[in-house]
Amino acid sequence: MSGFDTYFLMKESDVIAYIQEKLDFFEKDASLECREIGDGNLNYVFRVRDCHSDSSIIVKQAGTHLRISEEMSLTTDRGRIEASILKLQGELCPGLVPKVYLYDEVMCAMIMEDMIGHTMMRTGLIHHETYPQFADQITTFLVRSLLLTTDIVMDHQERKALVQEFTNPELCDITENLVFGEPILNYNKRNDVFPPVAAFVEQEIYQDEVLKAEVARLKFDFMNHAQSLLHGDLHTGSVFINQEHTFVFDPEFAFFGPMGYDIGNVIANLFFAWANGNATIADTSQKTQFCGWCMCTIMEIIDLFQEKFCQLYDEAVTEPLAVSEDFKAKYLHDILADTAGYAGTECIRRIVGMAHNKDITTINDMDKRANAEKIILTFAKDLILHREDFQTAGDYYTSMEKAIRAIEPENTLIGPEKTILDYDTVALDDYQHALVIIDQTKLPSKIEILSLTKQKDIWDAIYLLKVRGAPAIGVAAAIGAYLAAREIKVSSYDDFYNQFKAACDYLNSSRPTAVNLSWALHRMENVVIANKKLPISNIVTALHDEALAIREEDITVCYSIGKYGLSLVKPGDGLLTHCNAGQLATVKYGTATAPMYLGQEKGYHFKVYCDETRPLLQGARLTSFELASAGLDVTVLCDNMSAALMRQGKINAVFVGCDRVAANGDTANKIGTSMAALAAKRYHVPFYVCAPTSTIDMSIPDGDAIVIEQRKPEEVTTMWYEKPMVADGIKVFNPAFDVTDHDLITGIVTEFGIAYPPYEESLQEIFLKKQIRDTVQKMLKDKI
Repeated sequence: MSGFDTYFLMKESDVIAYIQEKLDFFEKDASLECREIGDGNLNYVFRVRDCHSDSSIIVKQAGTHLRISEEMSLTTDRGRIEASILKLQGELCPGLVPKVYLYDEVMCAMIMEDMIGHTMMRTGLIHHETYPQFADQITTFLVRSLLLTTDIVMDHQERKALVQEFTNPELCDITENLVFGEPILNYNKRNDVFPPVAAFVEQEIYQDEVLKAEVARLKFDFMNHAQSLLHGDLHTGSVFINQEHTFVFDPEFAFFGPMGYDIGNVIANLFFAWANGNATIADTSQKTQFCGWCMCTIMEIIDLFQEKFCQLYDEAVTEPLAVSEDFKAKYLHDILADTAGYAGTECIRRIVGMAHNKDITTINDMDKRANAEKIILTFAKDLILHREDFQTAGDYYTSMEKAIRAIEPENTLIGPEKTILDYDTVALDDYQHALVIIDQTKLPSKIEILSLTKQKDIWDAIYLLKVRGAPAIGVAAAIGAYLAAREIKVSSYDDFYNQFKAACDYLNSSRPTAVNLSWALHRMENVVIANKKLPISNIVTALHDEALAIREEDITVCYSIGKYGLSLVKPGDGLLTHCNAGQLATVKYGTATAPMYLGQEKGYHFKVYCDETRPLLQGARLTSFELASAGLDVTVLCDNMSAALMRQGKINAVFVGCDRVAANGDTANKIGTSMAALAAKRYHVPFYVCAPTSTIDMSIPDGDAIVIEQRKPEEVTTMWYEKPMVADGIKVFNPAFDVTDHDLITGIVTEFGIAYPPYEESLQEIFLKKQIRDTVQKMLKDKI
């Protein structure tokens, strides 16, 4: 009669006899030894080894209670679930999951491949080992194990049966309490808070009602969103690893839930490793290497997951309604948002709850451990409260950097704090198929990045000045036109062209004065016309490339304007500018500010004066903000004060941007520009307009032909005030621009040189240079 016909919790001596009875794995003359090596909170893990051959095998038995608490009893059926899921994951992710040789329903024990030559990843990380293949291999595991078990890939009836098979109520209940409920509310009084951070936890966790509400939402999504078959407890203690290979095991918490839960757990545990390295490594070079690897791996996982997910999605999805770029983008967006949220809950529960993480508890220095825990909790709150914003690797880096700086401002592992100039003013996000801009209406108090996918949102962003400045508007419009083209689902060219033209006309109606808007849209339309014989998908690709070309050209143009403008001034000069024709109005450098930025690089030490620029205060909010961020000496003044400075001899030159230049040199720019030009003329101060050729409209003879946009009266009466500054019933005159007459302009600085009066002739010469350049470029392109 077998000694294993009735369940009991085995000891090391029992396991040797168990193996010999159940499996013909070792030679008959094997000299076996057994050691319990379990590191988790639930199960007992035994390694059985033949001392002669050194071959080995693993026996894993499910106990009836948590190892960390006799108060919490468990069903031993979790062993069956784990064995089944390991077999399934082995099919989905070959080579990344250990083989299961046998599952014994009586003893609730599994006999499995020994991951010999591998070490538990958490142990390796605590010893500050790095693993170059981990990001690639774990993302392969995540994408395949998660996406291939969704209802957009699997047969719906087969999947329903699988959901029923892997229903895991007891272990889900543990997660719902230990991960979501107790760490935030401590309702069972089992939280174990490190005393030096108790006050921090009280204020930042227990008293934060908004945080509680967001964690509640995450908990109920976890409970009700059966998206994929999860590993369910994917921390670094569930990974065995070496320099070449990764094994994922221990999926006893497996059930169907939101994908982001598994991904978020990986992210959080890598940040725990970073915190350990930051606190315990004394050697600066070693600390930089290890902690840098941790942060880079987090970012690499985000990037690789998106890349592999999109590729497998296109190959494997079978649900007809899901075969859509829009659906895929939203599906991925939600996964990434969930990832951030669940990374945050994992961070909090490992610091505040009863099941701590050895990366943190092995930090012996109390002050350093306290800082580590505060950094992790700060990061966690950002992940949870702003999870919709975590869509890129850069979002994680920014958040980690911010959390570190908040607790350890002098930490040498993080670089200098980012300034407004480190962000893209306007860009295309190819992953999310979105126009990405800085919301300039929020500056300077808040840097907020917007990702816009809908045409109405892009139109609003241009009209409401969330993106502004003629060059930036042109780039935004080009990207907007490309995004509109992606949405057109027709088969004939004529239908495509008509819908594309309507989309461009719609965007063009947002702001009538800035010529770059219509110029960029006209370029995009010409791409469609030039490629009319190609398939529509090829036309859309050509539009994508043209939008990016317009963006890159703007950088080159602004740099050239900066070089020509810099030749007009000398070190130490006082320079006046109006409105914002800086980097925030372009892709980089700006137009009017380009000479200032290039001069700063050369040590010119300009003194820059910024008109505040009523009524929207672009000079005060934007220009002074970005120039000061670059280290320039900046002074803000009201629009009616520049003449006083000129009279005192403090202004040596004026540089302004423009929205449209007529053939005779008349220039439309932000309201108030002509007033500054009149004062400059009176006090013999050179007045320069910085104008990319894209803003010069040779089709209109003079400024009288320029349509001036009229803005809402509220911009003058109430926008910046708690109470109205104008009595009810009084009319308001609020043009966005005025026209500066050509005879007030000393020179027009373009990317092809400086035009001087008479402008009818000099601007023609500028365009001749442009034509020659364009012809040569076309010849070279055709030759290639």
